[in-house]
Amino acid sequence: MQRSQAGSSVATGMADAGELVQAANAAQSTVDATGKDVPMAGFGLGVHQYLSQLLAITYTKTTTLLAANMVLCSLLLSTRASTLIQLQFFYVGAVFFFSLSAITSTLVLFPRLHYHDANGLIFWRAILLKPTPEEYQAAIQAMDKAAVEAEYAKDNWHMSRTIRYKDAMLRGAIALFVCGMLFAVVGVVGPLAFSHL
Repeated sequence: MQRSQAGSSVATGMADAGELVQAANAAQSTVDATGKDVPMAGFGLGVHQYLSQLLAITYTKTTTLLAANMVLCSLLLSTRASTLIQLQFFYVGAVFFFSLSAITSTLVLFPRLHYHDANGLIFWRAILLKPTPEEYQAAIQAMDKAAVEAEYAKDNWHMSRTIRYKDAMLRGAIALFVCGMLFAVVGVVGPLAFSHL
């Protein structure tokens, strides 16, 4: 049993070393015709994948927040008809903040529509500006490693701007949600709890 574990760890170590050698060889081969080093091969792709994951996490947080806003707003509206609300200002404030947070969350979920790079090869709208799939394929095949990294660098910059905007909107939506929670506790939960004492 120990022998098989040792054998698998040696094989894993050899595979890792092989991948490291391949990465080093790829980095050494990224020299253009003038003899200057181009950016590390795969760096732009790695950053692009990281930013895409960050954007997906932002969307996940936003959808969760939107669902919470909708549930709490619906709960407050149903409570209004069945319960005597003593602190009308806080009740209305809670509904207002939850609704505003839901609207802000919806704006975060609105897709990225920038026409930032008509000649790009990564963003889906730029891809569709090529009249045919063959023209898009020809544009890709004409690129060298430095051009690929330049394309990723441009798209990464625009993607970072999008994330900055969506992150600021999400933070605003969370702040509005917290305000709604405070108003709901003071205007609805507190009076209901004290009425049963």
